[in-house]
Amino acid sequence: MGTTAQRRWSAAGGLIAVAAGAAATLFERGGVNPDDPADQITAFFTANGSALLTQSALFVIGAAALLWFIAGLRAFLGAAEGGSQWLATLAFGAGIAQIAANLTAQTFQIGLATAPPEQVSGALVALTNAAFALANAPTAVMLAAVAVVSLRHRAFPGWLGRLAAAAAGAYVILSVSAVAPDGPLAPGGALSYLLYPALVIWLVPAAITMIARGDRVAEPTGGGAAAE
Repeated sequence: MGTTAQRRWSAAGGLIAVAAGAAATLFERGGVNPDDPADQITAFFTANGSALLTQSALFVIGAAALLWFIAGLRAFLGAAEGGSQWLATLAFGAGIAQIAANLTAQTFQIGLATAPPEQVSGALVALTNAAFALANAPTAVMLAAVAVVSLRHRAFPGWLGRLAAAAAGAYVILSVSAVAPDGPLAPGGALSYLLYPALVIWLVPAAITMIARGDRVAEPTGGGAAAE
């Protein structure tokens, strides 16, 4: 399970990831639609290429910190689940898949930000949007696994388990944006901005809980109602 210090530093990785993500939002410049006129797409990347590049760099730093958190989450959930720990393993695998998918999407964004603006096409914008949307699917799986382990085995308090379940639902909806070219769920749509914070709303208290419990390893439970 690692030492107390290791477990706490791993949990703190989640807070570092949130801080990096918050800094990255300062460089948010909206976006363009794939079907926008070519000159409008060119103008957007001419004006905002540097901001997008800085934003991606911060998200990459956040992804590295999140790797530390995911490893600690695996141990934290496994200690409570016991047995085969397959749900803890599922959460870990889904978390790694989410990070890999997000880094792939950031690769596309970095490519768009560094390419000559006049060479950026609507097709490349659409591909980047789809990559970001599909990264939401493994996030939903990770949160759902956390919710089950919390509600069955009391890894996290019951309210955090229910919060994870709600966040999982939000990310299932966000995954649909991969096939929603327009409307509130489309990339940059109003609903997407409302749902994305669901992960952070769960992650911050979850990381704090893991830090607070760093010197205590949970005993596996046989299930039943979660503690409040």
